[in-house]
Amino acid sequence: MSADTGRSETLLEIRGISKHFPGVDALRNVSFDVRRNTVHCIVGENGAGKSTLIKILTGAETRSGGSITFNGAEFNPRSTREAMHSGISVLFQELNVVNQLTVEQNLSLGKETTRLGFFRKDPHLVDRVYKVLQSLDPSIGLHRRVADLSVAQKQVIEIAKAIASDSNVIIMDEPTAALSEDEVNRLFAIIKALRTKNVTVIYISHRLREIFEIGDFVTVLRDGQMIGTRQLSELTGAGVGEGESTAELIKMMLGKMVAEHYIASPVDRSTTVLEMRGVTTGKLKGVSFSLYKNEILGFYGLIGSGKTEIARAIFGLDPKEGETLIHGQPVALATPEEAIRRGIALVPEERRTEGLVAKLALRENIPLMNIDSISRLGIFSAKRERRLARSYMKKLRIVARDENHVVEKLSGGNQQKVVLAKCMNADSRILLMDEPTRGIDVGAKEEIHNLIRELARGGTSVIVFSSELPEILNLCDRIILLYGGRIREIVENGPEADSERIMHVVTGGAEG
Repeated sequence: MSADTGRSETLLEIRGISKHFPGVDALRNVSFDVRRNTVHCIVGENGAGKSTLIKILTGAETRSGGSITFNGAEFNPRSTREAMHSGISVLFQELNVVNQLTVEQNLSLGKETTRLGFFRKDPHLVDRVYKVLQSLDPSIGLHRRVADLSVAQKQVIEIAKAIASDSNVIIMDEPTAALSEDEVNRLFAIIKALRTKNVTVIYISHRLREIFEIGDFVTVLRDGQMIGTRQLSELTGAGVGEGESTAELIKMMLGKMVAEHYIASPVDRSTTVLEMRGVTTGKLKGVSFSLYKNEILGFYGLIGSGKTEIARAIFGLDPKEGETLIHGQPVALATPEEAIRRGIALVPEERRTEGLVAKLALRENIPLMNIDSISRLGIFSAKRERRLARSYMKKLRIVARDENHVVEKLSGGNQQKVVLAKCMNADSRILLMDEPTRGIDVGAKEEIHNLIRELARGGTSVIVFSSELPEILNLCDRIILLYGGRIREIVENGPEADSERIMHVVTGGAEG
């Protein structure tokens, strides 16, 4: 950490920022300062408002209220390009590089000049960016194809472009999610060196160890509100251990969190319906667990923990090593077709693009995983299709004009119910639900939770993969905690479940 952050002048003043979406207050009266030449960290649970705040700072969203002062002047960017020209750049998880081009072509991309209708690269600009790039990582050659570089090297290219464009602020959003330990250390060295180049870093991460390693200040958001800003040297002062400092941040992030709506499922622990032993993929490392009949099993972890990868491995979307058993019998589960045939269905995180055919009607989506349900002797029956759709509309309380309603015109909650109906119609006995209530309003969220409980009571075993701790605590009978592609701990849910302990584990704290 910098030694004299207390004397650093204020670079960015955020005052009373609010953002309203229909039915949701994403941000409410958020105020804090960012000092020049510091690393200012922003932390908070999923849905705390971090992404919305970053979009406002980078011109991707307009604020509903409040003011921002940047470099002493009022700041109100109308686009990301305008924010970049003003001196604020952002390094997203999805990097803004073109893999098919060389490093040199990427460095000049978007900054070409034209002459007689032809694009020309500016050699002075490329030379300037390349000098910055070489100062950060000399191993990256101009003529290398970007596709051949590591994620960390691609990040360095983005950082070099931002510095060469005279950015005063670089925002980094979960930059270490896909990096190895060595690459993380290299990135941290670069971040610490940015102070000498008069660059301030706003750093967003769920990994609290990283915050303490590179941060000067940390601002905590919860439910769209700012809980507080602390100087990290105060949190880690004399006589204060790492565990105590982390615990204080976790308390600020969570507030008082209890499982208000948890109702135990009628779990039959004498019957194991699914078992995975030592499952390993590009992301997962020796994952082993069991799922019981009638159980709602939760996987909880933050970005990069491996939740979605476990769902994909079970459903046969990704190749894997290790052993999988269904009702005690070894199975390959190498493809989604095999998984469906074995009674496994997946409600994917991206329901509009992966779970539905958005342009088709409700009645056309529901039978997609089980065409036999609307055919007789191999012949399609429109009457059966309509009857099937109406039955699920009634059973799941899907709000639509009729069975011909196009699903892309339904609300998020009703779209999720259509995906759920599709899985139920496939006669699934093991249901995988990846972020089951993302992008759904509070009322619809409670309906989805109740439907999951009904399925468990009816004999279905459900696995919920979620980055929302309240959802996990309110739904799941057991909670498997993930960090870095590994299972760190398994928690029995109930009154004694410790939300602070859970957050400590999934942010990289010591194992119990």
